[in-house]
Amino acid sequence: MKRRLLLLSSAVVLLLSMSASKHLAGQMTGCQQPQHANPTNAIYHWKTLFNPSAEELAFLEEHDVGRLYIRMFDIAPTRDDKVYDCVLPAPIATTRFDAPIPEGIEVIPTTYITLDALRLMEGSEAYYAQLIVDRLLAMASYNECGEIREVQFDCDWTESTFDIYAALTANAKSYLNDQGIELSITIRVHQVDDYEWPAANRGVVMLYNTGAIKHANTRNSILDVVDVMPYVRNGRNPNVDIPLDYAYPTFGWGVKFRNGEFHSIVSDPQSATLGEGETIRDERPTVEEVLTVKELFVKAFGEPYQSNIIYHLDNEELKNYTNDEISQIFSRN
Repeated sequence: MKRRLLLLSSAVVLLLSMSASKHLAGQMTGCQQPQHANPTNAIYHWKTLFNPSAEELAFLEEHDVGRLYIRMFDIAPTRDDKVYDCVLPAPIATTRFDAPIPEGIEVIPTTYITLDALRLMEGSEAYYAQLIVDRLLAMASYNECGEIREVQFDCDWTESTFDIYAALTANAKSYLNDQGIELSITIRVHQVDDYEWPAANRGVVMLYNTGAIKHANTRNSILDVVDVMPYVRNGRNPNVDIPLDYAYPTFGWGVKFRNGEFHSIVSDPQSATLGEGETIRDERPTVEEVLTVKELFVKAFGEPYQSNIIYHLDNEELKNYTNDEISQIFSRN
């Protein structure tokens, strides 16, 4: 009885706008197979407010961006005081839409799942897979995101959480494929040579955050060719056969250390005030570094299945790169 109450409580939290999701799913029952590849430029939107500036809209048009991966919410442990003072996996930091989706752009609803939330799902993976998918589709329908052909799960799985995540994605994939929708998953650079990957129709290799951010001797934790090299030497993982896209960084930050110990991430390192014993490591990949990593991965893993993807849609970050540099990152050989 206690377990049942916990699940019902979680359902209340997750099933926002469920009726809209069911309506959307009903519209798609005639499409029984996932869509085929549709090559186009793509970009992530990783903010809690969808309201692109005039410059960001111009960027989408200038670079013929046809696909937008929008983070809809995170899944994290949340305390539910109404049911046994328990902690359950639930959505947080939900994105608010204050602007319509630009015409002609396909939206991929995306969620980030924390490891702590994932551990709480053990034994109920099928249940949570459906709840998460339903909420993503409900938000996409409510915010008029158009026809949904793909949903993405983002999770930095570990060896100890792999079985839970694999069960979650397997159930989500089956549930989505029955509606004619694909499931994609993100894959960190350090995961590309794992013996096995979670079930998905395809993956996106995240070619950023490749280094140890908290280590004082790290040169650039966002992207460093030295950190990437060990994972491209053996080429494609023979145990995994799913199409891959690649995501590249066009952002920077500062990493503050105090007396040689990691302190915090600084969004604007140029204007940061430093106290005694504090230093900031300024990190921003150059286009040359990005293109070097791009060449290495394409040689080892092949051209992207659909898209080269940029992270992320933020004019303050994107203005550090010229239009020609962005075009080079987007380009396919």
